[in-house]
Amino acid sequence: MTNFLKINKNIDSVVKYEAGISKIASNKRVIKLSSNEGAFGRSLKVKKVLKEYEKDIFRYPDPESNKLKEALAKRYKINKNNIVCGNGSDEILATIAKMFSKPGDEILYSEYGFLMYPIAAQLAGSKGIKVKDINYKNSLNNFFNSITKKTKIIFIANPNNPTGTYLNKDELNNFVKKIPKKILLVIDAAYAEYITKKDYSSGIDLVKKNKNVIMTRTFSKIYGLAGLRLGWAYCPKYIAEIFNKVRLPFNINSAAIESGVVAVNDRSFLIKSLKHNNYYLGWLTKEIVKLGLIPIPSVANFVLVKFPKEGRFSAKKVNSYLLSKGIILRTLASYNLDNYLRISIGTKEELKKLIKVLRIYFKKKI
Repeated sequence: MTNFLKINKNIDSVVKYEAGISKIASNKRVIKLSSNEGAFGRSLKVKKVLKEYEKDIFRYPDPESNKLKEALAKRYKINKNNIVCGNGSDEILATIAKMFSKPGDEILYSEYGFLMYPIAAQLAGSKGIKVKDINYKNSLNNFFNSITKKTKIIFIANPNNPTGTYLNKDELNNFVKKIPKKILLVIDAAYAEYITKKDYSSGIDLVKKNKNVIMTRTFSKIYGLAGLRLGWAYCPKYIAEIFNKVRLPFNINSAAIESGVVAVNDRSFLIKSLKHNNYYLGWLTKEIVKLGLIPIPSVANFVLVKFPKEGRFSAKKVNSYLLSKGIILRTLASYNLDNYLRISIGTKEELKKLIKVLRIYFKKKI
């Protein structure tokens, strides 16, 4: 069929984001450990506020998300006017790319970085440049050496997904000092709430000291609000003002705003989730080693696992077996990590079941 309308070539060339599968055509109870969602889902306080909010759902939401910004400002001791909110951090990343780059410009991102980074670059008409990792970790030297006169934005996830590695605050601080001030550094701290390392910083301190740094966050992980699509960023005031001019009006729905306020203030749920993650991240890593596999040391709520490239213990064969048992992990062919699978930290029961099934498979002779 002939298309009579001409599509913007930048849009037409965008590679569609491929999310991990979330359902299996089976009657089995599915164990989903593929998307790094919070192990406990949303808190009971969020459940309550969602039920109470039903009566007001016919009203338009606050276009400025003021209540949420105030809660975030209080929680992190930052200025409300430096906070922007988005329909997931995806919207923020894409909007930032369109704000600060144009056709002919370059945007740098890690070879094992979030798949939205190259998509954001394409949507802006810019060229996405992959930067080589070293030992599954963002290489700041490689990033620095990849900078050209065309570089406008650098996307760095810290900790990184899908590898689970992180950069310490001194590494990032020194990097910011080295890069030209005309380049925007975007620190994607989606998994910051899970980190217990004392030398880690989500980037708030860097935003306070620099005019070319943005930190993005999400409510999709530890807060369990992935289905509501809610993200936010802390940035210099002039960037926040521009962002709020170009974003869509009413970009955050009322249920997301109210849930976000409750979630960020529910400290007991956060502590419970973090304690669970700390224990089972270590437990899962040890169990993977016992199976003869190679886990990449992680500080987040998932573990990247290396499998043999071929044979019945390859990632492809193991994944097929797990799917037949109703267990979903994240395949990573889109990252050129064909012989790897990523496992999210789920509930105790889910993880015990996973390891039990894997033990059975690895003990089979055929």
